[in-house]
Amino acid sequence: MRSNKPHQYHDEVRPVIVDHLAFSFPLSNLTHLDKSNDQDFINLQFPEFRQPKAITPEAIERATINHKTKVMKVLAHRLDEFMEKVFKFRLSPMRGRGLHGYEDSMVILDMTGTVECGLIGIGGNQDTIFIQVNGSGCKKLFNHITPQKLHWWLSSILGVTRLSRLDLAVDDYTGNFDCQYAQMCFYEGAFRTAKQGRGPTMVPHKRISQTGELFEEATIVGSRSSTVYWRVYNKKLEQKITDPDVIWYRNEVELKKVDIDYLASPASAFAGLCDFAASIEPAEPVKFEKLKKAQGLEFFGRIAWARRQCGTALAEIIAMTEGDLGEAFGMLIPQKHRRADFELIGVPDSYQSLMNNVMESR
Repeated sequence: MRSNKPHQYHDEVRPVIVDHLAFSFPLSNLTHLDKSNDQDFINLQFPEFRQPKAITPEAIERATINHKTKVMKVLAHRLDEFMEKVFKFRLSPMRGRGLHGYEDSMVILDMTGTVECGLIGIGGNQDTIFIQVNGSGCKKLFNHITPQKLHWWLSSILGVTRLSRLDLAVDDYTGNFDCQYAQMCFYEGAFRTAKQGRGPTMVPHKRISQTGELFEEATIVGSRSSTVYWRVYNKKLEQKITDPDVIWYRNEVELKKVDIDYLASPASAFAGLCDFAASIEPAEPVKFEKLKKAQGLEFFGRIAWARRQCGTALAEIIAMTEGDLGEAFGMLIPQKHRRADFELIGVPDSYQSLMNNVMESR
């Protein structure tokens, strides 16, 4: 290999890379694509259910099955459109093979149809869909969309709250953050994600020849089953780069079941994982779990206050409505605080109706 190094091996900038992405959501949430105000999605409207002329159980069942089939076709079109418009990917035909408990699956391809970028699982699992984008797919994906914009599509439009898996990586071309540095940090406790509890374990790994030639080099912290799994390895050896002037180490973390907000700010999320990560990434660290915990505690505190202040009165109102929670909360929640989705579930303004009845009675 010749010695003229490409720009990618220069250490001017060390961005945090999203190297793997996996998430799931209810298939029915594709109906929410209308909220994006994208005309292509709005054009793909769902059919209305038509009552059969003959009102018999058999006729109703046939009409229901026919309606569901039409709805599934629209959902399939919406999925294709979403993957092409947002991800710039194409989908293969069904493989006739399951994936992670799903009944069937498709291959995610780039727009040329020549590069495999991940997999989609569909069928079963409470009518959810599973999307998994591999390293090659992530490289193509984030060439045309920012993590922040993708976060908006997934969280605000499709209602995704957690990622099944998220891999974040930082490439180092100086050798400052190599395997030996990772081992030193491990012994100093820099990989710990909490002060309490048992810390992770480490596996130093080398593969050498009898003459001392190095073929593999890695430092592994945690395990495949861990929610946080670190791989620090010599990327130059993995890529079989022979240029003696090239240095290339990758610091990669595999995160499982993390908040969707990690995707909104990968650099801050990476820096907030532990002291080791913060030593590599200069971005302001953010610990999303702590933010969510604080928000959760505030939420539960408000519930406790409501129980103390009006729990008995609320129970009486529910009893008066014979257990109809929609009617009870319709009485309590002012119109100005209603959300659109709250209206959709049929919560009536029963309080106003009841007031009108009482005032009109003699």
